[in-house]
Amino acid sequence: MDKSEFHFHTAGEEWLAAYSAGVLSEAKSLLLECQIALQPHLAAQLAQIDCIGGEFLESAKGEPLSADFSARLSDAIARAENNAHSAGVGEADAARGAEGWAPKPLTAFLTRSEISLKWKKSGPGVSRALLSEVNGERLYLLKSRPGMVMPVHSHKGQEWTLVLQGGYHVGQSAYARGDLHCEDESCKHQPVIDDDGEECISLVADEGRLVFSDPVLRLIQPFLGI
Repeated sequence: MDKSEFHFHTAGEEWLAAYSAGVLSEAKSLLLECQIALQPHLAAQLAQIDCIGGEFLESAKGEPLSADFSARLSDAIARAENNAHSAGVGEADAARGAEGWAPKPLTAFLTRSEISLKWKKSGPGVSRALLSEVNGERLYLLKSRPGMVMPVHSHKGQEWTLVLQGGYHVGQSAYARGDLHCEDESCKHQPVIDDDGEECISLVADEGRLVFSDPVLRLIQPFLGI
């Protein structure tokens, strides 16, 4: 596909505001952090949202701090420092596992979680590496061969897909490295991987299994792991 047809895609301001407020899931927060690393101009938009949130906090009525607030704050700072140190020490190992296409927040997550990527087949031309599964939300990497036509499907709940390498298109919408594609149960679609010789690798957070239109795929879905 002609790269001139690509347009930047990201989550809406409501999701950036949810991230700023700290109410997004860990998986979706990681996707946004990775996109900000790939599309730095998003940081300015997030900073504006942070400022607005700060103004609301300043105008809000204060509440007395809990007795153990200082201790909990010290523990949180210590954990953050330990995580930062671990990420710095193990970053090279995690980067080798991700082969250079992973943005720094993903590399840090792999290091912090002590995850070594294990790719498993999820059908012809498609592999998946599960990273986490918390409260029904899965976080995984998806790798597809060039020119692959994915099955028509919808979703149970939301699915967020961040492109890390290569690209694909759905109808007239094209997605390249750094683009975030959000779908839910209301949409049926069929991604087609770009046939440019490069595998498409995406970071995906979904809240439920795919819903295939093909009855045969529905029968074998438990064996595909998707």
